[in-house]
Amino acid sequence: MKKITSGVLIIVLSSSLAVANAQQKKSDTVRTQDIEGVVVTALGIKREKKSLGYATQEVKGDAVNKNPTTNFLNNLSGKVAGLEIKQSTNFGGSINVVTRGYKSLLGDNQALFVVDGVPILNKNINTANQATGGGGYDYGSSVADINPNDIETLNVLKGAAATALYGSRAQNGAIIITTKRGKKNKEGIGMEFSSSITMSTIDRSTFPKYQTQYGQGYTGNSFSSALYQGSPRVVFGNDASYGSAYDGSMVWQYGAFIPGSPTEGQRTPWQMAKNGPIKFFNTGTNYVNTLSFSGGDDKSTYRLSYANTDATDIMPNSSLIKNNFSGNASYKLTDKLTANFYANFVTQKTIGRNSTGYNDNIMTNFRQWWPTNVDIYDLRNLYMGSYKNYTWNMKGVTDLTPAFWDNPYFQRYQNYQNDSRDRFAGNFSLNYDVNKDINLLFRMGRDGYTMTTEERKAVGSYIGNDFGLNGTVDQPSGYATSQYKFSETNYDFIGTYKKNITDDFNINALLGGNINVQKVYSNQQSTSGGLYIPGIYTIANSASSPVRPLISDISKYVYGAFAQISLGYKNTYYLEGTYRRDQSTALPENDAVYWYPSLSASVVFSNLINAKWLNFGKIRAAYAEVGSDTQADQLLNRYFSQPSYGDIPVYAYNTTLRNFELRSQSLKNIEFGIETRMFKNRLGFDVAWFRNKAFDQILPLPVSFANGAIAKTQNAGELTTKGFEVSINATPIKTSNFSWDLNLNWSNPWTKVTALSPGIENITIGRSQGGVSINAPLNGDYGSIWTSDYVRDSNGQPIVGANGAYLVTDTPTYNQGSFQAKWTAGLSNTVTYKNLSLSFLIDWKKGGKVYSLDQFYGYGTGVYPDSVGINDLGNPIRNTLANGGGVILPGVMQDPNNPGSYIPNTIRLDRSQSSQVLGTDLPGAAYVYDASFIKLREVSITYRFDKDFFNSKFIQGMSVSLIGNNLWIMHKNLPYSDPEAGLSSGNIQGYQSGPMPATRNISFNVKVNF
Repeated sequence: MKKITSGVLIIVLSSSLAVANAQQKKSDTVRTQDIEGVVVTALGIKREKKSLGYATQEVKGDAVNKNPTTNFLNNLSGKVAGLEIKQSTNFGGSINVVTRGYKSLLGDNQALFVVDGVPILNKNINTANQATGGGGYDYGSSVADINPNDIETLNVLKGAAATALYGSRAQNGAIIITTKRGKKNKEGIGMEFSSSITMSTIDRSTFPKYQTQYGQGYTGNSFSSALYQGSPRVVFGNDASYGSAYDGSMVWQYGAFIPGSPTEGQRTPWQMAKNGPIKFFNTGTNYVNTLSFSGGDDKSTYRLSYANTDATDIMPNSSLIKNNFSGNASYKLTDKLTANFYANFVTQKTIGRNSTGYNDNIMTNFRQWWPTNVDIYDLRNLYMGSYKNYTWNMKGVTDLTPAFWDNPYFQRYQNYQNDSRDRFAGNFSLNYDVNKDINLLFRMGRDGYTMTTEERKAVGSYIGNDFGLNGTVDQPSGYATSQYKFSETNYDFIGTYKKNITDDFNINALLGGNINVQKVYSNQQSTSGGLYIPGIYTIANSASSPVRPLISDISKYVYGAFAQISLGYKNTYYLEGTYRRDQSTALPENDAVYWYPSLSASVVFSNLINAKWLNFGKIRAAYAEVGSDTQADQLLNRYFSQPSYGDIPVYAYNTTLRNFELRSQSLKNIEFGIETRMFKNRLGFDVAWFRNKAFDQILPLPVSFANGAIAKTQNAGELTTKGFEVSINATPIKTSNFSWDLNLNWSNPWTKVTALSPGIENITIGRSQGGVSINAPLNGDYGSIWTSDYVRDSNGQPIVGANGAYLVTDTPTYNQGSFQAKWTAGLSNTVTYKNLSLSFLIDWKKGGKVYSLDQFYGYGTGVYPDSVGINDLGNPIRNTLANGGGVILPGVMQDPNNPGSYIPNTIRLDRSQSSQVLGTDLPGAAYVYDASFIKLREVSITYRFDKDFFNSKFIQGMSVSLIGNNLWIMHKNLPYSDPEAGLSSGNIQGYQSGPMPATRNISFNVKVNF
């Protein structure tokens, strides 16, 4: 079925100069004009920051391109108050970008990106199974295609008043990126070359530390009940380390039964492996080379650039190669008419992304189910010598197929995935000055890309993991491929009027319209029943009839009209209002139109106060409303193709009912702020308070099964977010040769669920393995993590049962807190002496919760150090109770002499076997951790050579930098993992299952200007 919707978005850099000039009066003082400067705001219009009644924060291009990375968003961490950047440890993974908390219960909360007038698509094609931790790949954020070396400035528009003219597309905030432009150059063509290399190694604090005393097994015994040729033989199917203690005795292990193994037919010592899983990883590399040319004359300017990224991950058999071509040009056709052109083409090819979540994930194996007697180099040699899936986890002496886990090298070299993305973004505009007061602009812009993914499951793989589209039966092998096409086209017409009515009073007015067209196409296919011929990965090689393709082709149109008027009086008092009308084809015809206004004001009070210490001061206030539609295909019910039953086609009715009575969603925002610069601009701060109310949300709500569905899409629910933002800039020391600059960003947005539909007490954002769910409970905190909990007495003490284990609640519906941080902060320091500069950034997150499935299963499998040790009796805790082992858990037990009363616990818990065998697992609450961290995010040393150093007209300057990124996690509470690591971008945060370890990254960079 084809569905049409629409969105309106307009960004105009080419007409911005006229508007900016209208706001610059001859009477502007250095005190206000130069201190605050000009920033790019909504619609790409340049505005004097002093006139704005809402919060924005600008980041210079050097701050985001200094550190080479496969995704420039990583370089924004800690640099903007109110902007949450959650970095990914996945290779080429997606980055969560949220401004001022959450505005949608189940929809998109990601900020909008705009590059030189083009709204950039930032789609996430990750599956629902991947997002909830079931398994799959994180295919990354498409906004990573932006070349950071092309960025001149980046301005974050945080509130609804700042983004009101964008309409619904920017209700989550907007990040306005202005790229470098060509300039008039009398000396010919300007050229800039940059080259960098980055080396990445594992941060060991984010990787498991294994106990070293016991080997493979579950029951305290590693060996089969029957001897093999007179000696003990390990039970290979056990994927835990709760077996026999290491004693160096000669036993039969997996290598003795694998053809070609160096230990084939031989017994080996029962001991801890010399080479643990951490040696599985390589040193990651990232080579980035960029080259640009620019120039211009009185009539035209141009800039062309090329960037090449060649990266490998710490996982074997991984690579990411990206080529980025971009160019912009401006030509003055007449004195009044100027043409502007921008184009960007990006091609990216990736091989070997890491698996995520629980199923088919090497990291799940390493973190949850690893026998410490297995040597990772042995597994490497077994695979490299045979290219077969010879694993430690084979079913038996004569059956070498995997019981649960593949050889990790087989998985990386045979079951790898690959993907490619080709992208083109561009715009063309004509800018006409009717007279000195009126400007007209027409522009057409488009961004679109095609992405193809391929996933493989080789013959001989573990059969139990889900694969492909036919999830009703096990797939012994297979091939799956998907193609996605995304595009967005904008047609803009904007008229601006600017006039200095008097020497004290000026007016800027804007009237415009936009047609926004969004199209999404996907085609997913897979084999069924395995591969007919091993090693041939095509749909035609399906052992059984392939599953019918899942094809979707939908589109959305939004027609928008908008107006803005800005008034300025005596360069001190400013008032601005906007109004916008949208009409979306994603909504029913009778409710397709929605209107929304904004109003903001500011007063530059430093013009009213005669204080020498005060260089600039402004108070501001803003109110805005934003309407928004929904994604396409939410109005009419339909049938979906399912795997066939033999030769009989099968179709299923949608389990979530569509609704032809939907109406637009709404958001109301209010904010107040104050900005100052003092003591000759050596100290400044910007403080803001804001509140968002997002209501009438469009989301699926549970309905009676009598409707033939489990949910229905409806308007319901309200999210309320409140918080403060603080930015402080200081220069404690400044001399002719030396300076010390300090910047602090701090914010504490907090989102609560303040309304749901009558009778609905909770919306489940996602359910994951381990009995964990992420929720939006009525009158509770958004992102609440629910698990099972301890049964407690009236004093809150955990109750211990007769077996010495804690009693666990019957249902996993106990709130353990939200994944939202209480506050985040970034502190940067830059010390400069002549041409040498040293800078560092500390990134701080306080609060928030995260659940670790790794710790949940690792407790039962005995892989971690807390599963061993000496108890209060002086004996190993893994001894049997009869031999003085076990532990006494803190808590209370029932008083045998006074039923209903509790006394301190004295019952000893058996730890001689896995808790999964004994049924003594801890509740889910035991594995919810404080997600706080303090990170030394960035350190850099840069030396700049000016052109006099080279005594050459050809070389205009050069800089060399040594940069460290993610060098040190100074504080964290989550053991053996990075609390920032997750599955994907999106609303399901605060859950970990087999995350990749974090890496420490060291880069060397050279930039030369010619």
